[in-house]
Amino acid sequence: MTRRYFIEQVLRQVYGGQPNDDAAITEGLVNSYLNEAIGFVARKNYTDSNALDGVAYVNNSFYTTYKGLAITQDENFIYKLTIPQVPVGVGKNEGVASVQLKDGKDVSLEVVILSMNEVSFLSSARPIQNRVVGWNEGDSFYIKSVIPLTDYTAKVRIISGGDSADLDSKLNVPDDYIPQLREYVVRQLVFERGQKKDSANDGVDVA
Repeated sequence: MTRRYFIEQVLRQVYGGQPNDDAAITEGLVNSYLNEAIGFVARKNYTDSNALDGVAYVNNSFYTTYKGLAITQDENFIYKLTIPQVPVGVGKNEGVASVQLKDGKDVSLEVVILSMNEVSFLSSARPIQNRVVGWNEGDSFYIKSVIPLTDYTAKVRIISGGDSADLDSKLNVPDDYIPQLREYVVRQLVFERGQKKDSANDGVDVA
């Protein structure tokens, strides 16, 4: 299922049919709520797996791999890359599943992903032989390395619903979580649509 198809389903449900050209709820607005909803159902999957299996994890269907991400130097021995979106906040650092670095000669390095508590001890920790370490802050991922990394690119696997900027991209959510995804988005849109509109330009806010 593509994002556009899901958005069309939601709009038809909110408007009780095909919305007309004057509809206040746009595809872009639905897409913004969809990003929130994906985080909600991914976290629900995380808690569901813990309840069912006794082990907390997020199903593989929620993951997206981004390749060819540029790496820049942030400070001495610290490098930085930008992830296309902020990973979902599940577990200590499980929003980012893996980071692999590759250079033009097809030499690769696997990054050991740290939690923020582990980062606080990084300055006093011994280096891990033949490995580099990194951590996530928002949509940035930092890597500590004595090896120059500016000639490398990164392949990052994160919990994500897919490319939110492309409505024709595939929606990475398992079918059994689509109803919960739709329910979340529709609830937000129905609430927004039911708010009283201020049509008078008189400087007085509508209560």
